[in-house]
Amino acid sequence: MKTMIISAFAGCGKTYLFNEQDWIVFNTVTERKHFSFLDSDSSKFEKEPNWVEKYIEHIKSKLGTVDFIFVANHDCVLQALKESGMPFVVVTPDNSPWLSENERQLIKQQWFGRFVLRDNSHIRDFGGWLEHLKDRYDVKTSLEHVEKYNPVSHFTLKENQYLSDIIEDLYWKKETHPELYVYGYANMR
Repeated sequence: MKTMIISAFAGCGKTYLFNEQDWIVFNTVTERKHFSFLDSDSSKFEKEPNWVEKYIEHIKSKLGTVDFIFVANHDCVLQALKESGMPFVVVTPDNSPWLSENERQLIKQQWFGRFVLRDNSHIRDFGGWLEHLKDRYDVKTSLEHVEKYNPVSHFTLKENQYLSDIIEDLYWKKETHPELYVYGYANMR
């Protein structure tokens, strides 16, 4: 199975797709089908000194078993993905410099509304996490930040868009563009 690694910003809908994968049917060029997802939530990894290496090994062990693996967008994880040579794509809220300031602010406000309204029980210190995102949102969604990790592609979500809105396009690209996927762990050695 071809697996695409997606580093998606918080609030893009990774957990929703993972939790609902048995029920949601998507359109492909030839058929309607279920896609398989793995949400490699980094909050489940103890943040000890070598947690990133363990996290990357976990990702590698799942290659070839699902269509999509969602991974954390921490700088250290993106750097480790870059260094590993594993192809990955990045999905962020659209914070493109060519958007008007009003458009960028509307998308940012909507994202922070998502953070507050969703289930955040997996976050130990939600207030601190939200404050950290508030301070880092503009940097972490900027083109300069994303491009320094050399993803094979970068997708942006507009107002009212989630990963589920672009996943059919991502699936088609995964199936037709070899530079966007890996088959399995054996290919990474």
